[in-house]
Amino acid sequence: MRTHQSRRFLSIAKAAVLAAALAAIPVTARPAETAVPKPGGSVVIAMDPAGLAILNTQLTSLSPALYIADIWADGLMARDRDGKRVPHIATSWTVSDDGKTYTFNLRKGLKWSDGQPFSSADVVFTLTQFAKFNTYLSKIVPLIAKVEAPDEATVVVSLAQPVAAALDLFDKENFPLMPKHIYEGTDIPTNPANRKPVGLGPFVIESFEQGRSLSFTRNPNYWDQPKPYLDKVIVALIPNAQQLLNALIQGEVDWVQLDFSQIQRAQDAAKTGKIKVIKIAVNAPERSSLDFNMRRAPMSDVKVRRALFQATDRERISADAYRGLAFPATSAIPEQFKELYDPSVNYDKLYPFDLKAAAALLDEAGYKLSDGKRFSVELTYIAVSPYDSIAKSLAAQWKEIGVEVKLAGLDSQIWTDKVYRKNDFEISLISLTGRSDPTLGVDRSFICNEAHVPYTNPSSYCNPELDRIAAAAGAAAPDQRRALYKQYEEIVARDLNEITLTNAPTYNAVATKFQNLDAQFDIAFNEHPNWAEAWLPEDAR
Repeated sequence: MRTHQSRRFLSIAKAAVLAAALAAIPVTARPAETAVPKPGGSVVIAMDPAGLAILNTQLTSLSPALYIADIWADGLMARDRDGKRVPHIATSWTVSDDGKTYTFNLRKGLKWSDGQPFSSADVVFTLTQFAKFNTYLSKIVPLIAKVEAPDEATVVVSLAQPVAAALDLFDKENFPLMPKHIYEGTDIPTNPANRKPVGLGPFVIESFEQGRSLSFTRNPNYWDQPKPYLDKVIVALIPNAQQLLNALIQGEVDWVQLDFSQIQRAQDAAKTGKIKVIKIAVNAPERSSLDFNMRRAPMSDVKVRRALFQATDRERISADAYRGLAFPATSAIPEQFKELYDPSVNYDKLYPFDLKAAAALLDEAGYKLSDGKRFSVELTYIAVSPYDSIAKSLAAQWKEIGVEVKLAGLDSQIWTDKVYRKNDFEISLISLTGRSDPTLGVDRSFICNEAHVPYTNPSSYCNPELDRIAAAAGAAAPDQRRALYKQYEEIVARDLNEITLTNAPTYNAVATKFQNLDAQFDIAFNEHPNWAEAWLPEDAR
């Protein structure tokens, strides 16, 4: 069924792009990167459609929507491959000496993709009306004292207290700008523009065929003219990691984000010179995690949570789900945050894999082994890779201490409602990105949360002491943050409302027939190719 659907859909994509099968052409036949870009041609990118119900990433942080957002949306700033900020819609910005006031100077004369004028009012509207839905901005919303637009090209954001990572909150991945004229006076979560968006990115949505394909055409109003050089971006939706890579190797598509099960095969295929595997050097930490619903027994007992942690061989999970390319996460603060991470708080030492110790903890908690079983628990997750493999690995491991795991692999929207809106779960598995600072990507897992924002602490865990330390660390001077985050790590390691399992890198694969790929992949953290930089020689179209 899936194979038939993917093949039919690839035929449609190929017809739409080239009216014939896309042929892979050796990289040696291409002109040098110094050649003048030529407008024209198309790119076909491919991804798993799981969870792609809406495209507005102010309302969702599921991966397919994030991949696509870079095509149609934009924001105040972006990052280069070294993680440095690069101006986009904002030409410059300043921060007051007390760290509370941020002034953004905007490009003048810009238009939205529908031709309507863009102004500072759109930035103010996005921050005041969308931030409450945005999982990454949820923490800063209560700290915003005032947002002003003194003129059409200036925005001033005043905070009640300093936030060390405030500028990170305003990059295009966390804060894609939304058009006031489209959303004002409407119910934002149900606005049709969430599926057919109007943006400031290099391309404009043309069509969205659920479960099959999307197409985007060149945005004539894009701020960075004469880019983009390509005429069209086709998004092929293929629900199988092996088929995704097959399509790339066969020249039917031009880009995929690689599933870990396919990386070695992609590297082998790259030896032909027709495709290239790219590891994102400065990546946002991608960490598989387990959230415990502490409203329910036995998850409410910290001894049970600690026991399950000690019964988890995370090296085995890396081998089973990530082909050994991920590594066990060692604390709440990701290892990538070198200036903030304190290695003295180490899960490998605090909770080493030890089935006997795990069994003893469960005995101590009152869950004695009876006829080979202590209790059963439902583990819920989105039914895609790598979660399927992680869930099966956990079920096999926990069975060895008498814990029966009932696997509940669900559609992403059903899973989101079950975990975050209804809190009707026992243990939930997901991969959470740490973004570029704990304020954005880590705090959301541990600070008190009375709302039902997706990907924000669903466990009912609420520790005012941790919230105080998180707030202090978020506002502290750079040389004071590590000490505060050590306390943060210690509290999380003690209470374990969430277990962080692994930390994984990010790999892309792309056809080498495109020119200017070095500039196209000048990205970091959670950015993806926007296809504004790449271009095709005429003989490759």
